Amino acid sequence: MSGLIHIAACVVASIVAAELLGYLLHRLMHSGWIPWLSTSHMRHHMVLYGPLQKQRPSTQYLDATTGEIAIGNIGLEWIIPSIVILPISVAALHLFRVSLTDQAISIGTILVWSFVMFSYLHDVMHIKGFWMEENRWLRRWFISARKLHDIHHRVLNDSGLMDKNFGIAFFVFDRVFGTLSPKQVPFNHRGYAAARERFRYVETPQGG
Repeated sequence: MSGLIHIAACVVASIVAAELLGYLLHRLMHSGWIPWLSTSHMRHHMVLYGPLQKQRPSTQYLDATTGEIAIGNIGLEWIIPSIVILPISVAALHLFRVSLTDQAISIGTILVWSFVMFSYLHDVMHIKGFWMEENRWLRRWFISARKLHDIHHRVLNDSGLMDKNFGIAFFVFDRVFGTLSPKQVPFNHRGYAAARERFRYVETPQGG
């Protein structure tokens, strides 16, 4: 029993770490500080699923990485930071004398959780009629998470940044860092104009 508790604790800690890293990387992409890191993600936000568009327009996900280097639909904006973060994480675990078994559990959990949350679940939120909408056990959670994600796509500050609801399925760190927005607010047209100027390099469509 103690072994199972230990493994469970390791998995939970790794999930928390994955959520934090995903949250921070998501915020970085939206900041525009590193343009090449933001390009694909902001094309997703400004062109394919823009603030003035419905967030679930079709039965097929519109992939911002089409024609670019990617693993499936995971673009370089996720791959390159992961290549940097993972060795650092392994080195930190080794430094703290974490066993190889626990290291494998931790890294494996981080990779799987990040893919499921920030790739798979994120993408299906933009698809009409996804099965989780009707599942008796998941429906309430999924619709709530999707609503917060829709707000993430639509809310802009005056500087043109989408700065709310960076989580995908769980919004713990949005609460911690004060970026949670549970309700839709009136559309910020000034912020949208600023966003189109700030992220003009992602080929924002003309006319809104």
